[in-house]
Amino acid sequence: MLTTSHPAEIGPRALLSLRETAMLASIPEPRVRKDIETGILLPIRAKRSERPLFRWADVFLFAAVYKSNLLPSQLRRRAFEKFELLIEPTSRREFYSLFDPEKLAMIKCDWGRPSRVFISNDRMKLDHYLFVDFERLVHDLGPRVDLYAAGLARIEEREGVLGGEPVFKGTRLSVRHIGKMYYDGETVENIVEDYPYLRENDVRFAELFFRAHPVQGRPPMSQEAGRARDTPSS
Repeated sequence: MLTTSHPAEIGPRALLSLRETAMLASIPEPRVRKDIETGILLPIRAKRSERPLFRWADVFLFAAVYKSNLLPSQLRRRAFEKFELLIEPTSRREFYSLFDPEKLAMIKCDWGRPSRVFISNDRMKLDHYLFVDFERLVHDLGPRVDLYAAGLARIEEREGVLGGEPVFKGTRLSVRHIGKMYYDGETVENIVEDYPYLRENDVRFAELFFRAHPVQGRPPMSQEAGRARDTPSS
């Protein structure tokens, strides 16, 4: 279920930025941008904003479509079109047109793990003998996606605290600071020892958040250059 009321009492936001979606899918962001520019892929857009928005389910679809260079544009387009027919009705792109465009970024979810709610089919047929194996995709990506969703619900931005920098709820501890520590090689154990109010999954989430939200002014980190780590579900 989606809602725009009482955002502090429910789960993470329902829509992701392109960088977040590409990071979670471990795919090159420029390939997605090219398909947007050529009209192969239609993102969700908020009013008076050029920033494309995507659903949690798109993480799995993007991994299937962009992990390989072998899928031509015609089949990529077919994958996007067929996906809209298989996905749950309240997750389809047309569903978001019912919301006030100015409030799209405020939409929150009150479900648990996003890897469990996005599609009822295990496979999607693209051609006679070509299928997308969603069961395998959820197995491979589900823990990271669920970790990121759970982590978003545990952070906040407060006026007057670190200039609005995202922090862990109830603290003044920057999420990106913790994420950078882990990305740079510090161990989870040492970080949790220094910040005992953090859980191990908070640290793993923070690294994902750091990669998806680089400090303004620094070059975006390549999705493929990001350090690969195990991210168990929360």
